[in-house]
Amino acid sequence: MKKKKLLVLCSISLAIMLAVFPSISASKTPTPEVKTLRIGVLVCLTGWFSTFDTLEWEEAQVARDMLNEKGGITIDGQKYLIELIAEDCKSTNEGVVAATTKLVYDKKVKFIAGPAAFFSAAANQITEPNKVLRTSAFTCMTPEEFGPKTPYTFLCHNATMEHAIVGVTALKQVFPKAKKVDFVTAEAGGTVPFCDPPIRKLLEENGYSVVGKTIVYPDEMADFSPIAAKLATSGSDAVFWGNGLPEHVGKALKGLRELGYNKPVVFMSSASPEDVKRIAGEAASTYFATTGITLGMPDTPPIMAEMQNRLIAKYGAERSIHLQIVNCIWAMAEAIRHAQSLDPTVVRDTWEKLDTIETPYGTGYISGLETYGIRHALSHPEPYLLLDNGVAKFGGWADVRVP
Repeated sequence: MKKKKLLVLCSISLAIMLAVFPSISASKTPTPEVKTLRIGVLVCLTGWFSTFDTLEWEEAQVARDMLNEKGGITIDGQKYLIELIAEDCKSTNEGVVAATTKLVYDKKVKFIAGPAAFFSAAANQITEPNKVLRTSAFTCMTPEEFGPKTPYTFLCHNATMEHAIVGVTALKQVFPKAKKVDFVTAEAGGTVPFCDPPIRKLLEENGYSVVGKTIVYPDEMADFSPIAAKLATSGSDAVFWGNGLPEHVGKALKGLRELGYNKPVVFMSSASPEDVKRIAGEAASTYFATTGITLGMPDTPPIMAEMQNRLIAKYGAERSIHLQIVNCIWAMAEAIRHAQSLDPTVVRDTWEKLDTIETPYGTGYISGLETYGIRHALSHPEPYLLLDNGVAKFGGWADVRVP
């Protein structure tokens, strides 16, 4: 009887101890601490290029949120959420150097996305010697921007050459009668001598002849009536417009139509047709094609569709969407996942061996050895859009792959 009472007392005591000290009953596995991966972002938030890059920075933050909501990046069981650190490049090469210096030396980042336009070479002065992995949003095909001299740089969005492929696709599919074209481009920081020969070659290989010399204009040009006057009397069947901003081509389009030039204008830089229409006017907005993104495109990839919906919900339906810096961040995150490392050299070496990588535009293809001299170029499908009698329309998808 005494033994029975003792057993009952021990059981009661044990129950009390377990209630007071629950850790005795079960050893809980501690939840791993979530760490932060800091990625620098080079964007021009002031100066002449800010009209484009301010949108890019807004888009980058949406991409960050989407990646983090999906769990961020897990490396060997450790979860990392992405923190973006933006530095203003101020639309100058000097500003790019200062912003990159701050990210690398002051903020100690090892991964950087951007910049867009022709500013890449200025960033390389800092990132390459410090072995900082950088994903570039654009290149105008100079060796200093992107090539064998930049082993820690990856091109992650279709750029000058890739957009030219989209332009040729649009010419063939929408304006098949055009055979003679004028080639127009912004000076893009003096990069024209490098992109001119390969684009002319691409046009000629596809059955087009280029009328006269390439028409080059200053990046900050405001009055495009001289360009319009020259194009209107050249005798071409179409205008093939390379690098530039929507406001550039919008002003030229308005001038051309006022001079009676009613032939196709194909703009091979990212633009919303609605933006161009607001500048050119409804009457001038026809026989026009551009690379760009719009709602409701057939075969829109799921990631892109989600980004569109989020951006429109936050900023309104009239907002232009570019996704250049977004592609840089997304591809970098994918490469880090593949590498399972935060060592930039390990990520670089892993990335070089990949054949494809997923992007908001769909599957991207890694190549570029023939075009750029380095297998670090990620080219991806790209839509083109139209303005037809003042109405913005979807044109088609171009399958873009550079050798």
